[in-house]
Amino acid sequence: MSYRSNQVKLNHPNKVLGVSVTGISGTEYWPFQAGDGDMWWEGSQSAKYYRWDIELDVSEQQHGSHLSREEFEYNGLDIKVGDWIAGATTGQCVKVVSISYKSRDSVHCTVEDWLRYNTFKTTTGNGIFNTGSAIVFTLNENGLPMLDPLPTTAAASFYPVVMSRFQYLNPQLNYVLEQTNNNFVAGDVISVTTADGFVKSNALTAHKMIGVVTDAGPGPNHFMVMPNNRIIDFDPSIPGVKGDEVYVDQFGQMSNVQTSTNKVIFLNLREAIPSIITGDKGNPLINNGYQVDFNHVPVTFTGADGVAASVVEIAQQINQDTSNHKVTANILPFENTIVSDSANTIYGLVGGYVPFSASIDSGSGNTMINFTTEGSVYPTVSTPQDMAADILAQSIANLVVTATETSLTLTELNGNAINITNVTNDGGGYGFVGASNISGLSSGTSATNAQKLELIRNDGGEILIYEGSDLWQTQTGIFSGHTGSVALAMNIEQGVRTGGTTVVADISARDALNPAAGDQAYVINKGDGEWGLYLYTGSDWVEISNQDSATVDAKTLTTSFTMPADGFGTSTTQNLGNISPGRKITSVSVDVISPFTGYTGSVLPNVEVGTINDHDIFFDDVSNELTENMTFYQTPEYLYSPTSEQDLIIRARCNHYGATSGNVVVKVTFV
Repeated sequence: MSYRSNQVKLNHPNKVLGVSVTGISGTEYWPFQAGDGDMWWEGSQSAKYYRWDIELDVSEQQHGSHLSREEFEYNGLDIKVGDWIAGATTGQCVKVVSISYKSRDSVHCTVEDWLRYNTFKTTTGNGIFNTGSAIVFTLNENGLPMLDPLPTTAAASFYPVVMSRFQYLNPQLNYVLEQTNNNFVAGDVISVTTADGFVKSNALTAHKMIGVVTDAGPGPNHFMVMPNNRIIDFDPSIPGVKGDEVYVDQFGQMSNVQTSTNKVIFLNLREAIPSIITGDKGNPLINNGYQVDFNHVPVTFTGADGVAASVVEIAQQINQDTSNHKVTANILPFENTIVSDSANTIYGLVGGYVPFSASIDSGSGNTMINFTTEGSVYPTVSTPQDMAADILAQSIANLVVTATETSLTLTELNGNAINITNVTNDGGGYGFVGASNISGLSSGTSATNAQKLELIRNDGGEILIYEGSDLWQTQTGIFSGHTGSVALAMNIEQGVRTGGTTVVADISARDALNPAAGDQAYVINKGDGEWGLYLYTGSDWVEISNQDSATVDAKTLTTSFTMPADGFGTSTTQNLGNISPGRKITSVSVDVISPFTGYTGSVLPNVEVGTINDHDIFFDDVSNELTENMTFYQTPEYLYSPTSEQDLIIRARCNHYGATSGNVVVKVTFV
């Protein structure tokens, strides 16, 4: 699972790549039921995929920065795990969760309907766009898509649809965390500890509180939390493990070791998951003098034979500069893989009548397999999935067995030879291997006698690779990637401490206190005969409650527009109501009850929400459109100044452009 968002980099343009999706193949159904009525999970008769393998043709994006991985250009090699892909016509968004191949102009990857947003949005449960034009983009550190410059293939509705998707359960405001069988429910207050991980807060753990659960899921192992503060998921330098307090010392360095001069700045929510990229080529050779940049640090390869660096020399020369590029190279055996071929079987498919048996020698001694499992496809017949079950039951060391309905694959991880001999024939009189066989596997496959390269970045950061040609990628099978995740940490700002509340008679007594950040003062008479509660920020006292506000709960202002509108012109404005000084607007929603039709012009009808002086300060026209049944949502977190002397009038303007039908409801919630 990738938690990565993007920290904006100075002088780096947004990556917004136009692509053409040439192939889509469903791979996984969602394994957990979302309540009794879930029609789309894997246990349903109408199960729908939530993960797919897709193939992309990538168009390069020219830009003006020399600081990108390749100067003045983004291409297929810049696509990473954690990026998003949206259909250029539909705006449906899926998240890249793994990449199996990429080049400058082609990428093969696995994508996911994150949180099954698309699945539940459509009446058919189809969670992905069709083949054709699509757009690859990233999210910024606020969890919002960066879509400038937008390729010309994008439909007119693309921008508002995509923006609406990320306003719904915004990744930073509803952060998804993971802990096996956590049993949390919405409303639980969560802390993090080094001993137990995420726990329900109590008096002993409240000083490490991270936020409130907003949703228990998806599934039993994840939960959404509304964090107390920003979660940092892009800084590879966060040290320590889950539950550690992270300090900054007098030299500006971070450490998880407390000293008398350190100050807490972060709380570690999850240690880094290393980025690991493994090559798929045996015994690679890199020519003498060939230069490859790893995270912008050049490494020039040389071989002792005067011609090319071997896999051992490649690893050694990368590791000489690990302290600068953060990448460590390892050497692994090149595995030996054999795949069944149904064209070479006696029955024309991989399968035989049970029982039958064979011995497999793959470097761990001969192991006899009795094939008795049957029926996954045909009664009394062992097909690939049945065969795999019987082989796996023997737990042969270093032998990985996988199967589909039609194919059986054996992989010896150390590259050893795989030799198979018949013991007893199947019910039709045919052997597992050899002439007239039933498995489609070769009876003998030689050892690979080869090694491959693996790159690891332990802090979970990116592994960026750049070369002048494609020699490195061709020889090693390794390309740029970000398969891990940096440590998650919560920004503490003023430090984790236990604040206290002091009762004082008046403002003068409050000002005479010697407070620390987080302390509170209950003032019995704040000068008007009423009490007030104040929070010390580290520099000033801020009123957070008073005798009047304590009696008021959250309120919602509502108005609606029904077409055709009265009056003249292409817009109509209504006052939702007033809010008092010190009130905070927490959310604004635009709910299209029935789509607008009959409007004139090329601009889609929309709603703006704001004030007399700033008509779209809370919701602007590009963040919604009224031609589809959809709810648009924003969280402005706008605080009306407590020092203001009059109420603030909230207004909504519907730009209907002469629509003849349609209805929309606008709501503004404040506290």
